[in-house]
Amino acid sequence: MSAGYGGKEIPEMEAIIDERFLDWTQYIDEHGISNDDMTKPFDIGRSTQYLTTDIISHLCFGKPIGFVAKHEDVHGFLHTLETRLPIAEQFSVISELFTVISSVTRVPFLKRWMIPQNTDGSGVGRILGISHKAINDRLAQGIQHCKDDILTSFLRHNMHPDQAETEITVSLFAGTDTTATALRATLLYLLSSPPVYNRVCSEIRSRAHSSRVIQLRDAQRLSYLQACIKEGLRLFPPVTALRERLVPIQGDILCGLKVPGGVNLGFNTKGLLRNKTVFGCDANVFRPERWLRRDSECLKSMEKVYELVFGGGSTRCLGVKIATFSLNKFFVELLKRYDLALLNPEKPWRSVCHGIFFQSEFYIRIVKRDLETSG
Repeated sequence: MSAGYGGKEIPEMEAIIDERFLDWTQYIDEHGISNDDMTKPFDIGRSTQYLTTDIISHLCFGKPIGFVAKHEDVHGFLHTLETRLPIAEQFSVISELFTVISSVTRVPFLKRWMIPQNTDGSGVGRILGISHKAINDRLAQGIQHCKDDILTSFLRHNMHPDQAETEITVSLFAGTDTTATALRATLLYLLSSPPVYNRVCSEIRSRAHSSRVIQLRDAQRLSYLQACIKEGLRLFPPVTALRERLVPIQGDILCGLKVPGGVNLGFNTKGLLRNKTVFGCDANVFRPERWLRRDSECLKSMEKVYELVFGGGSTRCLGVKIATFSLNKFFVELLKRYDLALLNPEKPWRSVCHGIFFQSEFYIRIVKRDLETSG
C-alpha cells in the first residue's frame, strides 16, 4: 500500500493537491470574505475537513467527491462517522464486545443489518459503493490502462478488490479527519498567539507572493512555519489511541522496568509530547521557537519523541507524505491570501474526542489580501 500512499506511483500527487487548494481558496473568495462593512462568519472547522476529504478522494479515485464545491456533508458520510465512532470506540476498549459482534456478523442477514453495504444510499455504505464501482471500472478497462491513483496502485499490486474497497473507505475516514484536526488545532494555536501569528505571517508573506499554490520544497524552507507545524502537532496530536504492541512471551525490560510477556503495551502520546525533560519546563505552552534552538542534542531528543505523532513500526501512518503536503500548503495559502481572526475567542470551537477528534463551529473572520500589492 505504501507505493500508493507515498506517491511513488502517483507522479501528479502534488499537482492534484494544488488543484484542490485552488478550488478551496476560490470557494472562500466567493463565500467567506468579510469587509469593513460586514462580517461573514466562516466555519473553518467544517471547511477544512471538506478540503481534506476532497484531497484524499481525488488521490484515491482520480477525482474529488465534491465536498468543497457543495460545502456540505456529501452522502452523509461525515455524519455517519461521527455518530458511529463512539460505538466503535467501545468495541476497541472492550474486546469482548468486538468478539461478539464478529461472531454475529458471520450470519448473512444480520451482517446486512449491522454492517454498511456498498448498496446503501448514504453514509459509509455509499462511499463503499463508489469504491466498488471504481474498482469494477478499472478491472473492466484493464489496470495497465488506468489513471495513476491510489486505488489503481492497490490493484496493480494484486490487492483483492474486496480489500481495496474497504481500504479506500478507511483511508477517507482516517486520513481526512486526522489531517483536518492537525490543521485546525495548529491554526487555533496561531490565532490565539498574536506574536507567533504575526511572525509566521511575516515570514510567509515575504517569501510567497504568487497566486499559484506554493510547492512543498519551497514551503519547507520557511523555518518558522516548520516550527509552528511541529509545535501544533506536538501539543495537539490528532490521534489519542494507545497504538498497542504485544509484549513477547518471554517478557521485556523497558526503562528498567520488567514487563510481563503476553500483555498489550501502549503509550500516552500527549503525555510524551509534553514531557518537560525533553521539551523544557514550558512544555505545555505553544512556543515554536523551541524548534529553532541551536542545541543539536536537545533537538535530536525532541525530534525523536515528536516522530511518535505519526506512530512507528507496523502502525506508522502510511499517509505521512499526503499530510505533509496538506500541512505546508494549508498555512501558506491561507496566511498569504487572507487576514484571519477568531470570532468567538471565549469558545473558539466545538471539539469532541473518540480516539480521533470531531471539530466544528470553529468560526473565523476572513479578510482578503491583495497578493499583487501586499507583502
